[in-house]
Amino acid sequence: MTIATPDKLSPASHPSGDPPLRMHKLLLQAVILPEQTALNAWQKWRDSVDIETLDPQSHHLLSTLYPNLLRHGVEDAQMSRLKGVYRRTWYVNQLLARSFVQVLQRLQEEDLSPLVIGEMALVSTIYPDYGYRPLYRLDLLVPCSQTLAAINTLQQLGWTNSYRPQPGDRLGKNPLPLWRVTSPNDPLCVPIYLHNHLFTAKPQSYTDEKLWTDAISTEIGNFPAIVLSPIDQLLHLSLQNNRQGKQRPIYWLADASLLVQALSEESDWVKLVTQAQRYEIVLPLRYLLKELGEVLNLSFPDWVLPSLNQMAIAYSELLEYNLASDRKILLLKAQLLRLRQRLKQLFVGDFHR
Repeated sequence: MTIATPDKLSPASHPSGDPPLRMHKLLLQAVILPEQTALNAWQKWRDSVDIETLDPQSHHLLSTLYPNLLRHGVEDAQMSRLKGVYRRTWYVNQLLARSFVQVLQRLQEEDLSPLVIGEMALVSTIYPDYGYRPLYRLDLLVPCSQTLAAINTLQQLGWTNSYRPQPGDRLGKNPLPLWRVTSPNDPLCVPIYLHNHLFTAKPQSYTDEKLWTDAISTEIGNFPAIVLSPIDQLLHLSLQNNRQGKQRPIYWLADASLLVQALSEESDWVKLVTQAQRYEIVLPLRYLLKELGEVLNLSFPDWVLPSLNQMAIAYSELLEYNLASDRKILLLKAQLLRLRQRLKQLFVGDFHR
């Protein structure tokens, strides 16, 4: 594996597009930060916007804003409106959870091993209840060997997609979206995204199995479920944040900040940094943490960022990271590298599979 040492990397700059606008930054601070800092940000944000004409990303954060203001005893004319947004989010998410439970239960009855990831994993672990965060999609991870069986089961439940992988293959389109036919205004009209891998570090079998080893137990709609651990959720969010570039939603920073605050022990941070290197996503994690520090004034153990800055970077990760900068030469190199890896798998086989 080719490695780029830290001194050969370009100076630190955020790879994921433009930083949040001032109004978005104030709203994030009002949503996440404690006490007077949150109240000051709320007052500045409230006096600078028309809450009736908010952009969709700001509107998303209103569900999380209301409980934080309530916690700090805010009395404001807008609180009743914010409460309504929060209660509607709670109601719709409860319906989604009940619908999702039927999927999980059926998959388990078929002796499959679904691992809940993404937004439902976030709402079920780091957020206090279903009212704090709207859900736009449902994500499931299954072992590669169970991909076809999972697709068949989902189709029997009314979730459709015409793509059919070969037995044992990784999904050509990962994740695979499946939709259920409902009316356009149905609040349950959200897709299920089926994954059969998250991280691509070799050996792939070890990388996949470790996600289940580290997974945690929780309940979704009073149904026992296994969800991605907060550490792996943060690593996955870092990767998504990097890949989406300027299209990334600002509320991912709220998700990431709560995942960071869930790392209460020094050992959690050690594992996070170790896993980032193991999964070859050091750069996405480094820049996400840096932005959280800049936008939300979050603090981390003083050794974390220096350690990430000093780590050698796998060449494949460096190319993947630089896709966000839209450099054509690096994009071509990354595509050639993937093609070479694909040809190697076809003609030689994945020894560790």
